[in-house]
Amino acid sequence: MLVPMAWGSDYKVRRTLEGYTLDIALKKNPPILGKNNIRIEIKDARGQPVINNPVTVNYYMPPMPGMPPMNYTLKAGPQGSGYMATMDFIMTGPWNIVVKTTVAGKQLRLTVPIDVR
Repeated sequence: MLVPMAWGSDYKVRRTLEGYTLDIALKKNPPILGKNNIRIEIKDARGQPVINNPVTVNYYMPPMPGMPPMNYTLKAGPQGSGYMATMDFIMTGPWNIVVKTTVAGKQLRLTVPIDVR
């Protein structure tokens, strides 16, 4: 289940995978052309933060005829009880954000479609 959250001005998504809850927040709602911060929080079944795991953020624009691929991957660094990264969208339109991590041997992957304006 993918649930966009409407809290404040951030664009938020929450999903439960393999017993872990992933909360994704983009600082801008809607996401805009240029730099956008993404915050990722991972919590176990007891609601405790999962920290110090490698987290990658892959963001890409779906392929379009006659255009070069726009596909970027970066590591999210630990910050407080979560992880933070800065994405740089170079074009408006549809993008996908894929957050990946491994927790206790379980691979977690969350894809969030967005529309950059």
